[in-house]
Amino acid sequence: MILGASGTIGSAIFRRLSQEKTLRVAGTCFSARQKESPDLIRFSLEADILPLLRQVRPDVIVSALRGDFGKQLAVHEAAANYVFAHSGKMIFLSTVNVFDGSLEKPHYESDARIAHSDYGRFKLQCEDLLWDRLGRQAAVLRLPFVWGKNSPRMEAVRAGCSAGELEVYDIQCNHAADLQIAELVEWIIREDKSGTFHVGTSDIVGYEPFMERLIAAMGEKKPRFVRGEAAGVMAVLNSRTDIPHKLLDWDSERLIQYLCMP
Repeated sequence: MILGASGTIGSAIFRRLSQEKTLRVAGTCFSARQKESPDLIRFSLEADILPLLRQVRPDVIVSALRGDFGKQLAVHEAAANYVFAHSGKMIFLSTVNVFDGSLEKPHYESDARIAHSDYGRFKLQCEDLLWDRLGRQAAVLRLPFVWGKNSPRMEAVRAGCSAGELEVYDIQCNHAADLQIAELVEWIIREDKSGTFHVGTSDIVGYEPFMERLIAAMGEKKPRFVRGEAAGVMAVLNSRTDIPHKLLDWDSERLIQYLCMP
């Protein structure tokens, strides 16, 4: 069951897993407008998740939720308790921001987490909740800048090109494709893997040069770049040796090609 199956990452995971006939897949969405499949169920963070879990009876819960931090935390706690009681698994999508208090270098799975932002501290709190409650029944995926062909980030680039102005950042970073994340989630489920996973391109590039390359590949005219406040290194790199190479074989050039494919 995918919590937040109508967002960029959740919808990619939902589509990927739904292709597998051996898997029964359900997901939650926020509004009726987003309900494009009979396997999507409307759910609000204000509601109690437990009746829905009892109805669907998932073996694996994937959380790609967005919204109010406090309400998300309550949902995650209830979901973790359900998973623990039913010997299931929970996969949580976390973020590079659990390291945003330490921007001097890229980070690997075992590095100490130092979060400065509210968002980073919230994701760190969720990670700790799952580790404390579930241990090896949990998997945490830490993600850098996430892209999909019609993701909000991609739409912002298109809008910036149309407006002639786009915000960029003085950072070195890596990126992740929604497809890359979905493929890894499928592998984690099939192989019953647990622990921490860093998902993203293998190369670390400047944000502004990356945007220049992406815009050129899109065939758009380069807008005026406006420098945002962020600076430093925001990248998560993989050090695990058990992940198949084909799931790691993403660099920034492949990502740009993927985003510009019809």
